[in-house]
Parts: sequence; structure tokens; C-alpha cells
Amino acid sequence: MSAERVLVVGTTTDYVDMIRRRYPKRVLFITDEKFRLIALEPPPPADEEIVADLGDDRKVSSALREHLERHGTPITGVACYDDESLRLASVLAASLHLPFATEKAIWTSRSKFHSKRAWHQAEVACPRVQTARDEESLEGALDRLGLPVVLKPMTGSGSELVFWCRSRDEARKAFRLIHRKLVNHPDARMYPNRASSGQSLDPRQDVVVEEGFSGPEFSCDFLLEEGGARLIRISGKVMAPGMETGTTLVYYIPANGDVGLGPGDLEVQLASAAQALGFGSGIFMADFILEGGRAYFLEVSPRPSGDCLPWLIRASSGLDTMGLALDVAQNRKVKIPGPEAYRFMAALRLFAARAGTFKGLDTSALEGDPRVQEVVVYRKPGHQIVLPPTDYFSRILGHVIFRPEKHSTLAEEAAAIQAMAGVDIQS
Repeated sequence: MSAERVLVVGTTTDYVDMIRRRYPKRVLFITDEKFRLIALEPPPPADEEIVADLGDDRKVSSALREHLERHGTPITGVACYDDESLRLASVLAASLHLPFATEKAIWTSRSKFHSKRAWHQAEVACPRVQTARDEESLEGALDRLGLPVVLKPMTGSGSELVFWCRSRDEARKAFRLIHRKLVNHPDARMYPNRASSGQSLDPRQDVVVEEGFSGPEFSCDFLLEEGGARLIRISGKVMAPGMETGTTLVYYIPANGDVGLGPGDLEVQLASAAQALGFGSGIFMADFILEGGRAYFLEVSPRPSGDCLPWLIRASSGLDTMGLALDVAQNRKVKIPGPEAYRFMAALRLFAARAGTFKGLDTSALEGDPRVQEVVVYRKPGHQIVLPPTDYFSRILGHVIFRPEKHSTLAEEAAAIQAMAGVDIQS
């Protein structure tokens, strides 16, 4: 009989490689075949990974059942690190009679419209929202919300097809582009149609129009427990100048986690926000804007933060949120560092400046800088870079973890470090 394992549903192959090396023989991965096909990392042994089309619940369930029968692997928890795989993780957890967020709560949280409607009803601070399916309904939404507004898909991730609009003309142009791109978007799991989402609004047709806030944006991880929310960490965002709305250039963790909120205020708001979406206990991430000393929520999701944040959190405090999620899934006792454990640390995301073929990244100058703690490259030579709005993710090449000298010079230091990254792109 194999040792007990956590079922990790749908994560990328770099996460698979990192997790299995840090926590050997503790995880059974279900990996999307499209990720494994282009992976830089070697695949795990056959008893540690199932590769399947994650867009087909029936095939995935069948592959999981066959794997468990063949290897006799006891699954004692389910974890997920990716938004588009949360619903599937919920389905598989239910089939295994293991705790996980419900499909209904996941759908509500993933919908940029329904989540905010739920928060408004529960008196949780968040932007006002409307939906628009055509330009007539867009005009009505603008009449009700005023300007500026943010237009975005109902589902989605990162900055993909997100637009800050200061005028009605900008809003009309953004609406047309979002509509055109969503209709034939290839990612059916990130952008399901009405039939597969089971909702009256259609993520491929209905665009979210959201009240625009200009305050600083933050991200955090937290645990929801019987006694309320317990903050794991908080990080600020420096947005990328001249790039698409919502594109984060730098994440930073302030010393002692201080962002100007009163002691315990954020935990109270986090608990209310998660519970209003229908969630019970677990590990969560949240994005919010700070306005007038209050957090206005943009997103809460039942998973730990992704992108470069696991590396940043570990460098700042020593806490590995990837492993923490496994412990939470198996209902193990966890220890969270206090605010005093966090050092001022930042993560610079490396973007390609133009389209073309990625030939490589010379890290020698970066590694010679005393501020730089770690350089992680996501892409291998030959990778094809396509720029937004066609593709928002192929341009992300890696990240640099560094210790800034001062908060006041963070943006300048990040720009200097970025200039040292020797990115070679062939047109």
C-alpha cells in the first residue's frame, strides 16, 4: 500500500516539479496534457502523475479511478493552485468524499460579477458592478456607474482583457475587443460558455463593467478557520507602466506586513468576504484595493497565491505556501509566521518587450547584484512570444527575487534590475 497522498489538480509543470522535490512521495498530480507536452521539467514517475485532458470531467475521473486501483494510493486531501482547475478539484473531491470548496461557491468566486453582488448583499466593501452584452447595455451600465470604469471578462485571470476606461469611447473600444476575443477564445476551462457554466449569464458574451478605484492594490493569503480568518501574508503591487490594466510588474512584501490597516481589521473583512461567497474552512488568496483605510475586494479564491508569490513569500519569511496548502488539505496542524518574521522583499516579473522567438536569458549580471536573491526562468530557447491582446502569458519569461534597499526607491531599483536581464529575442 502506498503512503497517503494529496491530490493536486491541474497545476503547471514548474509547480509540479517544485512540489514533488520539496515533498517527495506526498502528492499525486493530475496534470493537463497541454502543460506536460511543452514542459521544461522532467515528468514525475508514473505513480505520481496522471496526464489527461482536464476539459473532460468523465475522462479525468476514469483515469483517476484506474490509477488508484492500479497503485493502491490512499488520497487523504485535495489541493488546487489554479483558478481554471478549481471546479474540477471540487468534482473530484466530492467523488472521493473529501472536503473542498463546493462548485457553487467556486463559480460565485470566479465570476467577477456574482462575487461582487454577493459581497454587496453581505455589506462587504467592493466596487459596484454591472454587466453588458451589447453596446446599448454598456451605455446603461456607464450611466449607472459613471467614469472611470474597468471592463473585464466575467471569468479569467491576471490582466487578460482587462481595461481601465476614462471615457465612454475607451469603454466602447474595450467592450468590442473583449467581445471579439472571448467568442473564440481557446481556453474553454478559463472561459466556459453558458451551457458548461450552468449560469444564466454567459462568460463568453457578458462583459463585466466595474467601478474604477484608484487606490493601491494588494494581495494576500489567509486561512479561514472556525474562529475567523488568519492572515498568512500581505503583499503590495507595483503596476507595470505602459502595459495593460492590472499587469503587475513588482510584488513586494513590506516589513512586518504593515500596509496601513488597523490591527485585525483585514482579518475581519477577509472572513466576511469568504463566507459571503459560500466558503467554509481552507486556504485562500484575495486581491483588494486600499481606499480610505478600508479594503475593497476584487477577488477571493480557495487556493494559495500563484505566479512568483510562493518564491517571494519563502524568501521573505521562510514559509512555503505550496507545502502549507498540502498541510491544510490533509487537516494537519500548521504554523504561520508572525508579522515580525517577514523581511522587506520584492519579486520583479520579467516580460518580453516584443514578439518573436525567445533565444535565452543571460542572468550573469543579475546574479552579481548583491540585492538579487534568486532568478527563475520559465521559458526555454525556441519559445514563441506573442503579445497582448492575442496572448497575455507567453511574454512572461520569469522573475527575480530581490531585497530592495528602500521602499521609496522600489520602482527605480526594479527598473535597474530589469535592465540587467539579458533577454535575447529573435524577430
